[in-house]
Amino acid sequence: MRLRTEAVAIYRDDYPEPFYGLFMLITHFRKRPFVATAVGVFAAVVALFVVSVLCIIVFSESLLRALIEVKGSKILGREISVDGAITVEWHWSYTHIYIENLRLQNAADFSEPDMARVELIDLHFKPLRLLRGHIDISDITIIAPEIYVERKSVDAANWHFPALKSANPDDADDPDRRFNFPVIDHLKISRGHIIFKDDLKGLNLDLQLDSVTANDETTVAANPGFEKGYALSGKGRLQEQDFSLTAIGGSLSELRDASVSFPLRLRLEMGETKVLIDGLFRNPLKLDGVDALLKIEGANLADIFYLTSIPLPPTPNYTLEGQLTKSGDVWAYKGFKGLVGNSDLAGNLSYDLSGKRGFLTADLTSNVLDAADLGGFIGLSTEDEAAKPKKLIPDVPLSRERLLATDLDIRLKAIKVDAPHLPFKGMDVRFNLHNGVLKLDPLNLALADGRVEGSIEIDANPTLPPMKMNLKLRQLNLTQFFKGTRFESNTKGLFGGKITLAGKGASLADVLATSNGDLALIMSGGEISLLLIEAADLDIGQALPLFVGKDKSTRINCGVMNFNVKDGMLTSNVVALDTRDSLLVGNVDIDLKDEVIDARLDAKPKDNSLLSLRIPITITGNLKSPSIGIDKEKTTRRGVAAIALGALLTPLAALLAFVEDGDAPDANCRALIKEARK
Repeated sequence: MRLRTEAVAIYRDDYPEPFYGLFMLITHFRKRPFVATAVGVFAAVVALFVVSVLCIIVFSESLLRALIEVKGSKILGREISVDGAITVEWHWSYTHIYIENLRLQNAADFSEPDMARVELIDLHFKPLRLLRGHIDISDITIIAPEIYVERKSVDAANWHFPALKSANPDDADDPDRRFNFPVIDHLKISRGHIIFKDDLKGLNLDLQLDSVTANDETTVAANPGFEKGYALSGKGRLQEQDFSLTAIGGSLSELRDASVSFPLRLRLEMGETKVLIDGLFRNPLKLDGVDALLKIEGANLADIFYLTSIPLPPTPNYTLEGQLTKSGDVWAYKGFKGLVGNSDLAGNLSYDLSGKRGFLTADLTSNVLDAADLGGFIGLSTEDEAAKPKKLIPDVPLSRERLLATDLDIRLKAIKVDAPHLPFKGMDVRFNLHNGVLKLDPLNLALADGRVEGSIEIDANPTLPPMKMNLKLRQLNLTQFFKGTRFESNTKGLFGGKITLAGKGASLADVLATSNGDLALIMSGGEISLLLIEAADLDIGQALPLFVGKDKSTRINCGVMNFNVKDGMLTSNVVALDTRDSLLVGNVDIDLKDEVIDARLDAKPKDNSLLSLRIPITITGNLKSPSIGIDKEKTTRRGVAAIALGALLTPLAALLAFVEDGDAPDANCRALIKEARK
């Protein structure tokens, strides 16, 4: 007993208090086998843990490399390798890991050997948090990441991994089953490079990420409201167009919570196109919803095609602002308003991505629409050089690829149309594009107190798109075309007509150059000013008495023009103008391909004393600047006096139904046309 007491005293003197307590505990239970066994097991576990920690510290680089290369490759079904060094530094409060030259092999049959490469990953994490199942990264720096994402077809994409194919998509909606981003206090990415090619959608993106930072002091100071957010800046090429972007977003932890809307402010510039998006994104990893301000401005609305694949017509400078929303597969631009050229524009549009092809719907309104801003809708150029085109008919090529890219249904209504020299009052047009076939139907124009109604159809599927045009002109007032001029009071009349044409070509000029159909115009009960003819500065002074007599104006009983169109050549069936003093008839040929005219107009005076003064008028040359004069050499040959009125007017009989069905003014032309039946 004395020896045991001495031993205890010696132990107490030689060891610290905790170890003395452990010594006494073991001594106390040494005669209790069950408890002693439990204590022994506990001691063994503690020893094993200590040994494991020591092994991890000593062999951590090798274990981490095996975890990445062996386990990671097995999970993804592709080789993952670390070609550089792995360094692990252990500290009481954090662990520091360096991984150099990490590579992920690309899928077979893709151009790049690697899908991803990273020059350096430098991270700090809190090891004690791992015991609770949490990954808490205090700092992470990623240098020169390169990612190549490519899709060749529906079933051939390099982001398809065997392990991911069996994943349940519903897991993304379940916080207990889905993958969550680790908590990251500070993030920095530099010299990033992302290439995304999608042959299925014709998308080609090459993005250089200059920097990505999160929760750093510079980001916090420069962006109030994003105190725990991230900043991103980069540049690249999309659809062969250069662009740059900057973005400020919420914290990365907000990405983990689907119930929290993620704030984002993004600025993008592509050429002269500038885009600002500022608002909230619901569940941004799945992009369930968006509610954000969208402001966009640029030199040409057609350039939006490179960003959205939505085909819009060429326009002048524009600026638009409205609310961008997303619900399901439908994006919407609500309550937007702004300017396109000199025209105000407002309305709503939506873009549905649920089908194989995008579907754009829009309802647009303009209070004052400048006709010059409509050039892109009919194939006119909006460039400055278009102010003085070499040819009269627009020769701007039709963009087939844009018409084939999506479907759309757009209604454009203008309360007033500002068109110099044309008395437009308004317009209401529906643009319907489906499977590459564009229809302007109905097409309604309020013009000169009358209406232009009809439809236009273009099929972009063939290499040479066919176009069909069917227009009716109803009750147009001739006075409106001279409003505000000195001719207004003495130039009157109503006219109507129809245009039916069909042709093929890559531009409006090509279509008209190959067109077939017919064209007819009828005027009734009008009056024409002598001053108007004098103002034309034409060398036809000798012929004026044949048409208008001695007064400053003369009454027009009826005017009729009817052309047959074949292969772009307009050939007159009849050209007749019945005035108070004479009957003017002629032959007119117009070549739409070369844009030249060859016309001869002869007069049959109603006063026999004027028969000897028959002087034909000729119109020849380029349509844009024709030469107009008199044909003195032929004044005595083939005069209309020798031609019976019935023979001249026989082609008019076919127009009688046109007059009677209300398409043309129903007045004095009826009598003239009926003469052809006698």
